[in-house]
Amino acid sequence: MLAESLVALAGAGGTALVGAMATDAWQTVRAGAARLFTRGGAAGREVREVVEARLDRDAELVALAPEPERARQGLAQGWQVEWEALLTEHPELADELRVFVERTVAALPRAEQHWTLNVTARDHGRAYGALGGNVVVHEAAQPDPPRGPAPDRGGEAGEGAR
Repeated sequence: MLAESLVALAGAGGTALVGAMATDAWQTVRAGAARLFTRGGAAGREVREVVEARLDRDAELVALAPEPERARQGLAQGWQVEWEALLTEHPELADELRVFVERTVAALPRAEQHWTLNVTARDHGRAYGALGGNVVVHEAAQPDPPRGPAPDRGGEAGEGAR
Protein backbone atom coordinates (compact mmCIF):
# COMPACT_ATOMS: atom_id res chain seq x y z
CA MET A 1 0.00 0.00 0.00
CA LEU A 2 1.28 3.45 -0.92
CA ALA A 3 2.11 5.83 1.94
CA GLU A 4 -0.49 8.54 2.51
CA SER A 5 2.04 11.28 1.73
CA LEU A 6 2.72 9.68 -1.67
CA VAL A 7 -1.01 9.41 -2.38
CA ALA A 8 -1.28 13.13 -1.66
CA LEU A 9 1.72 13.81 -3.90
CA ALA A 10 0.10 11.79 -6.68
CA GLY A 11 -3.06 13.89 -6.24
CA ALA A 12 -1.03 17.07 -6.56
CA GLY A 13 0.62 15.61 -9.65
CA GLY A 14 -2.73 14.86 -11.27
CA THR A 15 -4.09 18.31 -10.46
CA ALA A 16 -0.98 20.11 -11.72
CA LEU A 17 -0.81 18.03 -14.90
CA VAL A 18 -4.39 18.67 -15.98
CA GLY A 19 -4.11 22.30 -14.87
CA ALA A 20 -1.44 22.76 -17.52
CA MET A 21 -3.53 21.25 -20.31
CA ALA A 22 -4.58 23.83 -22.92
CA THR A 23 -2.14 26.44 -21.56
CA ASP A 24 1.10 27.86 -22.98
CA ALA A 25 3.02 25.66 -20.53
CA TRP A 26 1.53 22.44 -21.89
CA GLN A 27 4.33 21.25 -24.21
CA THR A 28 6.96 21.58 -21.48
CA VAL A 29 4.72 19.92 -18.88
CA ARG A 30 3.77 17.15 -21.33
CA ALA A 31 7.45 16.37 -21.99
CA GLY A 32 8.22 16.30 -18.26
CA ALA A 33 5.33 13.97 -17.49
CA ALA A 34 6.24 11.61 -20.33
CA ARG A 35 9.85 11.56 -19.12
CA LEU A 36 8.76 10.58 -15.60
CA PHE A 37 6.65 7.71 -16.89
CA THR A 38 9.48 6.38 -19.06
CA ARG A 39 11.58 3.66 -17.49
CA GLY A 40 14.45 2.27 -19.61
CA GLY A 41 14.95 0.48 -22.90
CA ALA A 42 12.36 -0.47 -25.50
CA ALA A 43 9.65 -0.85 -22.88
CA GLY A 44 10.35 2.74 -21.88
CA ARG A 45 9.75 3.94 -25.45
CA GLU A 46 6.51 1.98 -25.68
CA VAL A 47 5.30 3.35 -22.36
CA ARG A 48 6.27 6.86 -23.44
CA GLU A 49 4.24 6.57 -26.66
CA VAL A 50 1.17 5.34 -24.77
CA VAL A 51 1.51 8.09 -22.14
CA GLU A 52 2.04 10.80 -24.78
CA ALA A 53 -1.03 9.62 -26.71
CA ARG A 54 -3.16 9.78 -23.57
CA LEU A 55 -1.74 13.18 -22.63
CA ASP A 56 -2.56 14.50 -26.11
CA ARG A 57 -6.08 13.08 -26.03
CA ASP A 58 -6.79 14.50 -22.57
CA ALA A 59 -5.35 17.91 -23.49
CA GLU A 60 -7.60 17.96 -26.54
CA LEU A 61 -10.62 17.16 -24.36
CA VAL A 62 -9.76 20.16 -22.16
CA ALA A 63 -9.14 22.44 -25.14
CA LEU A 64 -12.46 21.52 -26.79
CA ALA A 65 -14.56 21.42 -23.62
CA PRO A 66 -17.22 24.09 -23.19
CA GLU A 67 -16.19 24.11 -19.50
CA PRO A 68 -12.44 23.38 -19.37
CA GLU A 69 -12.34 23.38 -15.54
CA ARG A 70 -15.01 20.70 -15.41
CA ALA A 71 -13.00 18.60 -17.88
CA ARG A 72 -9.85 19.10 -15.78
CA GLN A 73 -11.64 18.02 -12.62
CA GLY A 74 -12.79 14.84 -14.32
CA LEU A 75 -9.32 14.01 -15.63
CA ALA A 76 -7.33 14.82 -12.48
CA GLN A 77 -8.36 11.67 -10.59
CA GLY A 78 -7.36 9.42 -13.48
CA TRP A 79 -3.91 10.99 -13.57
CA GLN A 80 -3.65 10.68 -9.80
CA VAL A 81 -4.17 6.93 -10.20
CA GLU A 82 -1.45 6.86 -12.87
CA TRP A 83 0.99 8.73 -10.61
CA GLU A 84 0.13 6.36 -7.73
CA ALA A 85 0.88 3.35 -9.93
CA LEU A 86 4.20 4.90 -10.95
CA LEU A 87 5.15 5.68 -7.35
CA THR A 88 4.17 2.17 -6.25
CA GLU A 89 6.56 0.70 -8.80
CA HIS A 90 9.23 3.42 -8.45
CA PRO A 91 8.99 5.12 -5.02
CA GLU A 92 12.40 6.68 -5.68
CA LEU A 93 10.66 9.03 -8.16
CA ALA A 94 8.81 10.87 -5.37
CA ASP A 95 11.30 13.74 -5.26
CA GLU A 96 11.24 14.08 -9.05
CA LEU A 97 7.43 14.16 -9.03
CA ARG A 98 7.50 16.79 -6.27
CA VAL A 99 9.81 18.98 -8.40
CA PHE A 100 7.60 18.35 -11.45
CA VAL A 101 4.55 19.56 -9.50
CA GLU A 102 6.35 22.68 -8.24
CA ARG A 103 7.63 23.59 -11.69
CA THR A 104 4.29 22.89 -13.32
CA VAL A 105 2.34 25.06 -10.89
CA ALA A 106 4.91 27.86 -11.25
CA ALA A 107 4.58 27.72 -15.06
CA LEU A 108 0.80 27.99 -15.07
CA PRO A 109 -1.00 31.25 -15.81
CA ARG A 110 -2.10 32.92 -12.58
CA ALA A 111 -5.73 32.02 -13.18
CA GLU A 112 -4.81 28.31 -13.27
CA GLN A 113 -2.71 28.47 -10.09
CA HIS A 114 -5.74 28.90 -7.83
CA TRP A 115 -7.89 25.89 -7.09
CA THR A 116 -10.48 25.03 -4.49
CA LEU A 117 -10.33 21.66 -2.78
CA ASN A 118 -12.98 20.38 -0.37
CA VAL A 119 -11.77 17.63 1.95
CA THR A 120 -13.93 16.00 4.59
CA ALA A 121 -12.73 13.69 7.35
CA ARG A 122 -15.33 11.64 9.20
CA ASP A 123 -15.79 8.55 11.32
CA HIS A 124 -12.64 9.29 13.35
CA GLY A 125 -10.62 9.27 10.11
CA ARG A 126 -8.10 11.46 8.40
CA ALA A 127 -8.38 12.98 4.95
CA TYR A 128 -5.35 14.24 3.07
CA GLY A 129 -5.73 16.99 0.52
CA ALA A 130 -3.02 18.16 -1.85
CA LEU A 131 -3.42 21.55 -3.45
CA GLY A 132 -0.60 22.83 -5.61
CA GLY A 133 1.85 20.53 -3.90
CA ASN A 134 0.92 21.43 -0.32
CA VAL A 135 -0.39 18.56 1.79
CA VAL A 136 -3.08 19.53 4.28
CA VAL A 137 -4.23 17.03 6.93
CA HIS A 138 -7.80 17.20 8.18
CA GLU A 139 -8.92 15.10 11.14
CA ALA A 140 -12.48 14.36 12.10
CA ALA A 141 -13.49 15.85 15.43
CA GLN A 142 -13.51 13.29 18.20
CA PRO A 143 -16.97 13.18 19.78
CA ASP A 144 -17.26 13.37 23.53
CA PRO A 145 -17.76 9.96 25.12
CA PRO A 146 -21.41 9.18 25.86
CA ARG A 147 -22.55 10.24 29.31
CA GLY A 148 -24.94 8.03 31.16
CA PRO A 149 -26.53 8.43 34.56
CA ALA A 150 -24.21 8.95 37.51
CA PRO A 151 -22.96 5.67 38.99
CA ASP A 152 -25.03 4.21 41.83
CA ARG A 153 -23.24 4.86 45.10
CA GLY A 154 -25.22 2.44 47.19
CA GLY A 155 -28.30 4.04 48.59
CA GLU A 156 -29.92 7.41 48.99
CA ALA A 157 -28.51 10.45 50.66
CA GLY A 158 -28.70 10.35 54.41
CA GLU A 159 -28.85 6.56 54.75
CA GLY A 160 -25.43 6.42 56.39
CA ALA A 161 -26.65 8.59 59.36
CA ARG A 162 -28.78 5.90 61.03
